[in-house]
Amino acid sequence: MHELLDEVLTAHGGVERWQSVSAITARGRLSGLLPQRFAGNKLAKFTVEVQVADQHTVLHDFPHVGERAVFDKGVVRIETRDGEQLDGRADPRPEFFGMSGIRRNFHWDALDTAYFAGYAFWNYLNAPLLLARDGITVTEAEPWQEAGQRWRRLEAKFSPGLDTHCPQQTFYVDNGGLIRRHDFVAEPVGSWAKAALYCDQHRQFDGLTVPTRRRVLPRVPGGRVLSRPTLLALDFDDIEIKR
Repeated sequence: MHELLDEVLTAHGGVERWQSVSAITARGRLSGLLPQRFAGNKLAKFTVEVQVADQHTVLHDFPHVGERAVFDKGVVRIETRDGEQLDGRADPRPEFFGMSGIRRNFHWDALDTAYFAGYAFWNYLNAPLLLARDGITVTEAEPWQEAGQRWRRLEAKFSPGLDTHCPQQTFYVDNGGLIRRHDFVAEPVGSWAKAALYCDQHRQFDGLTVPTRRRVLPRVPGGRVLSRPTLLALDFDDIEIKR
C-alpha cells in the first residue's frame, strides 16, 4: 500500500476497522446550486445507505416519501418500500452527454438524480478505503500550500469499471493524515464542472473518522478555488456503521 495512503487510512480509523464494515447509513441535509436540478424532494433531508464491498446505494424516501432510489453498479431504479419497481434505467451515465444531455443542463429526472447522488454518496462515504480498492492507482504529487498550511496530495486514477466523477482525482491531506480537500471534474454535470470538495468537522463514529461538513466550490486554473457559489453543501447529522 502507498505510504501516504496508509497514513490516511490510519488517521481515519485504520484499514482493519474500515475493512470490517459492511454498510454505512448517513442522515443529513443537502443544499447548494447543483441540487436545484434534482427531482422530487431534492434530498434536502436525506437518509442514505451505502454498501462497502460493492457499488450499491439506497436513497430512502426519494424522490417521494414512501419510495426509494437504488443505485446498483451503475444501474438505477425507483422502488416502493416493498421493492416494487416503479421506474429504472440500465445505463444512465451516457444520458448526461450529447443531445440527451441538453435537458439535463437545467433539470434532472429522478433517475438522473439517483445515478449522480448514488455514486457520489458511495464514493464520499467509502473514502479513504475507496482509494485502496483494486483498479485504483494512487501516487503522491507535490505538496500544496493553502491558507498557511502544507497539504500533501494523493493523485488517484480510477479504472473505467467504477462509477465516479472522473478518471483522475486529487486528495489533499493535512499533517494529521485527514483528507481536507478533494478535486475532481463532475463529468455528468459537464466537462467544465471543475470542483473542489472541502472536508471538515471530522467526527468519530464507531471508530471511523468521518468529515461531517462538506462544501463543493468552483475550481479555476492553477488550482485556485472560488469562495462562491456553493455548488453543493453536504452535512451529515448522524452516521451508523454496520459490521
